[in-house]
Amino acid sequence: LFIFNKTNAMLMLFKLITLLPFFLFWVPILLFSQSPGFRLLDQQQATANPWTHLEVNNQPGNFQFAIVTDRTGGHRPGVFMDAVHKLNLLQPEFVMSVGDLIEGYTEDTTTLAREWEEFEGFVKQLEMPFFYVPGNHDITNKLMDAIWKKRFGQSWYSFMYQDVLFLCLNSEDQYRGAGRGTISEVQYQWIKERLEAHPNPKWTLVFLHQPLWHQEQADYWQEVEVLLQGRKHTVFAGHEHRYVFNKRNNGKYFTLATTGGGSYLRGPALGEFDHVVWVTMTEQGPIIANLQLDGIWGEDLVTPDIQATINKAYSQHPIKIWPVLYSSGDTLTTEFESKITLINDEDVPMKVTFEEAFNWDFSGGVQSPEITIAPNVREEIPFNLHARKEEIIDLKPFKLKATVSWDVPGQKNLSLPFSWFVMPEEKKRTQKAGRTIQVDGLLDDWMELPLSIQTDDGAKTVAHFQSCYDSANLYFAVRVADDKVEVSGGAAPWTQDYIGMIIDSKELLASAMDAGDNWFEQSFYLLLTPEAEGVSSNIHPKDRLPENLLYKCLKTEGGFQLEVAVPLKVLEAYQGKDWSHFRFNLVVGDKDGDTFQEYWYHPTWRSDDNRIGSGFFFRE
Repeated sequence: LFIFNKTNAMLMLFKLITLLPFFLFWVPILLFSQSPGFRLLDQQQATANPWTHLEVNNQPGNFQFAIVTDRTGGHRPGVFMDAVHKLNLLQPEFVMSVGDLIEGYTEDTTTLAREWEEFEGFVKQLEMPFFYVPGNHDITNKLMDAIWKKRFGQSWYSFMYQDVLFLCLNSEDQYRGAGRGTISEVQYQWIKERLEAHPNPKWTLVFLHQPLWHQEQADYWQEVEVLLQGRKHTVFAGHEHRYVFNKRNNGKYFTLATTGGGSYLRGPALGEFDHVVWVTMTEQGPIIANLQLDGIWGEDLVTPDIQATINKAYSQHPIKIWPVLYSSGDTLTTEFESKITLINDEDVPMKVTFEEAFNWDFSGGVQSPEITIAPNVREEIPFNLHARKEEIIDLKPFKLKATVSWDVPGQKNLSLPFSWFVMPEEKKRTQKAGRTIQVDGLLDDWMELPLSIQTDDGAKTVAHFQSCYDSANLYFAVRVADDKVEVSGGAAPWTQDYIGMIIDSKELLASAMDAGDNWFEQSFYLLLTPEAEGVSSNIHPKDRLPENLLYKCLKTEGGFQLEVAVPLKVLEAYQGKDWSHFRFNLVVGDKDGDTFQEYWYHPTWRSDDNRIGSGFFFRE
């Protein structure tokens, strides 16, 4: 028995020795293949962390992840949820973000709680981890920053995955808002420490909301780029709602388009589309594919050279349509004459192709549907409208479309679409004030308010208003009819009952063509809510108000009233002391419970319904 047992023991020992290489090779693989691959570099919190979970769809070797971009800033319902469904079909290992996840821009905690619960409801439906990065809509002020940290912990953080360093930054760490993102000194020191602690990862991937390389005063961003310059790195941002790929700082920098945020959606050629980014990480670096929600596009979709041509064309308007204006009391016929100015500032010929949409109310357009303009040439062509009916007040505007194309180096035959609504527009008059205007919101200084905003069906008058001027100010008085005024003070004006106005005072043609680019960058605009018992008026944008602006908005019986004094320097900045005109629009926002409706004096200039030259007032 002893000999038998000893022999068996010797055989078992021999087998163990024989199988030892097998265990040494396979057991670590079997064990570590179960690890998600993350190495958390910041202290994980029990109740709040800026990720949903870490149960990734992990495969050895190369890995794939996705990036979603701006959901808000004029969000279009349903788009982000559509992206969630399609990400679940694609099955990336995890999903990154670049901010603007909620509408935000408020200190109303109820609103913020509702918006975050809605968004978290979306990402909880993802079948893979989701990593949060804040945008200016997510962190606008100290209160929103505190709510972020309560829900998600850190607003900047890092992790390692498959020997790739992920840096998730906060471009909103000083609450400066859109176009003025920053990296604070505290965050910079943290970035520096992270990079020093991990000097040789396979790659470094950086995620932030605002593309700080597009901004002049981003504090420590330039220093961050110096730290990144010597390593293999790629940077992803959002915010601008337009896709641009750039080679910079020995790396690739991506400004992403939208995943539901406000966009003209003029197509991939202009970098305006809804997408998710599919990143395949390899030993040679990340491979980028842009997955439009109905297509796939490569990384060099829009380069800086192409973007420069596009921006120039849309900002300078190669096609300028002179407005068709008439005065009250004019004897009107059915024929209206105007002109179009074609401007080619490029060094290659510009081809313009016009298309006239059929209209039961108007006919006309241009004489030749195709025109070629020589390089660096300006040309004028006639533009005519014929009213099919004698009464023009209620006619639908004439739609004119055009495609402008050039043979641009780097992209053959770059074609840009344009479209406009045109119809005869009545010139309104603003008179000199006959008495001193006291800006108190009471409207006792106004004899009448003859202008009005109607509902779309014309069944109800939403507001009456008027304007006048004196030697110092341009005045407006507005009386809004609303049987239930709903205001909450701290929330953004556009989330409650509010009133807004826009004044554009550039020269006539430039003003007529203004479509509110860059959120009315060259116009004065104002949104505000009425004061009510225990609730102060909230105004936007607070950082762009002209000096000596006066306003008062009061809740009244049956609605609310606004009185505004806009300093004439707003007009004189473009036209001088002898200003002659301005273009004006007015909007009333009506909140009733869960429903919200906006009523405009003229279709908003930023919409597809904008009419060339609508809303002109001339000085008497």
